[in-house]
Amino acid sequence: MKKIKNFSYKYVIGTAIFSLIFIVVSCSDDVLNQQNNNATSTANFGTSVEQVEAAINGAFHPVTGTFFWGRIVHTGALLRSDEFNVFPFGSNTAMSTFLGNPGDRWATEPWQELYKSIARCNNIIINTSKDLTSYDSLVGQAYFLRAFDYWYLLNLYGNVPLITELPDLDNLLVDQAAPQDVWNQIIADLEKAEMMLPDSWTGENLGRATSGAATALKGKSYLYMKEWKKAHETLDDLVGKYSLLPAAQFGENFSTTNENNAESVFELQFLGQANFVWGSDIPQTGTMGNYHIDYAPPTKSPDRSHVVNPWLKNLFESNNDTFRRNETLAYDYPGATGYGGEAFLTDLSEDITVANDASVEPIFSKKYSGMDIGSRAEVDFLGTNVGNNWRVIRYSDVLLMLAEALNEDNMTSQAIGYINMVRQRAGSGLTPVASGLTKEQTQQAIIDERAMELAGEGHRFFDLVRWGLADDYLGATSLHVTNGSQTYHPKSLSGGVFQTSKHELVWIPNSERDANPGLGQNPGY
Repeated sequence: MKKIKNFSYKYVIGTAIFSLIFIVVSCSDDVLNQQNNNATSTANFGTSVEQVEAAINGAFHPVTGTFFWGRIVHTGALLRSDEFNVFPFGSNTAMSTFLGNPGDRWATEPWQELYKSIARCNNIIINTSKDLTSYDSLVGQAYFLRAFDYWYLLNLYGNVPLITELPDLDNLLVDQAAPQDVWNQIIADLEKAEMMLPDSWTGENLGRATSGAATALKGKSYLYMKEWKKAHETLDDLVGKYSLLPAAQFGENFSTTNENNAESVFELQFLGQANFVWGSDIPQTGTMGNYHIDYAPPTKSPDRSHVVNPWLKNLFESNNDTFRRNETLAYDYPGATGYGGEAFLTDLSEDITVANDASVEPIFSKKYSGMDIGSRAEVDFLGTNVGNNWRVIRYSDVLLMLAEALNEDNMTSQAIGYINMVRQRAGSGLTPVASGLTKEQTQQAIIDERAMELAGEGHRFFDLVRWGLADDYLGATSLHVTNGSQTYHPKSLSGGVFQTSKHELVWIPNSERDANPGLGQNPGY
């Protein structure tokens, strides 16, 4: 599925099927009392494969749309990591610079979009007829997506309602659940998805969630729960079922070339589209790469974007790692390029001036920046013609999570082998991690390898939080500065500083708390 023409989430059936509340209106005027033969009613939903396929696509649409992965989760959450030094741009960057509080932008939309998707998944799970020939593969996708939605709700907001039923009109105000209850639901949903989903899809269905995607997210969940044995036993089931692209093809993990490849465990499908309605949930108007705004260089971005912090550049260079560096970062190294393969110093000359004037190094993101699409002029300033699928889980990530779980379970020698599988993908030329490292040394090797392998893919901030390192690297006395890997704080452009027991999570949106007074706010806000 480039881009799953049936699965590009653009065939979204009428909102009546998916709304949290179904409203029935009657009228005595016969001319208004008409039956719509083209609509699917709540009474007959789930009785045909076509209905449920459309519903699945509709459940994915809020996830890939502008108000979640298409844009807002990046500027509002993923850019919080120490990889990015964000140029402040009012309330748009308040969260990614640790300067935001309830009432600022970008906490509300991800919350609403994920619960919209969850409501649609609940409808599919509850109302799909078990007599359908494709029942398992259809409903299994809903179980996977519901777990995916709750995974991000839990790791973004921490304290969230757990809703697995259709709405009760007499009790719409749902309390927040204990985080462990949400984790348990995620695991339960993924175990169902593992059993119901196929190992692979073909044709226009290529790219849909598979049993392997469910296993990977389950293993990741156990890792975050610090259940090390369950994590490595789960992730071990995936070894050999996927493969790493050769080093020469590393960039194909992020470009429009070779999407849904052998290294991809799960990726969100995107399309560059001419029809554009900002943040809409309307067929054929979503799923374009508005995330370009956040990953483009400063003068290409409507929001000023960011520079990449020097510690990451230094890490690549100290490892003599050019194959991953060249596909991850754009700065002045031999052969460096910008948009459409234009020479770095030429194409990004104005961006270099912006960085120099701000007293930061001119290092820019390459992944998901649109540089592979064409020349600077050919890439729309909002990214509407950027259609790179976002690789949410890659096999290399699975192997590094497996290594971490093994190391934490005191199986360090085995862990090192999996680090080196990633590090020494075909043609990399990198020196292997030495055998005989201590558990602590191996953990540092995993931290470094994840930084180089997965930079700019949305993992780093969550990693720092679960490792207990967010304050060390993003707090007032950042180790990046005191250890000499750079001369300024990772958020120096805004002056923001990570605060422990606050910034691990984002705030519960004020609008949701106003609508449901039972929702408590997260600590520190």
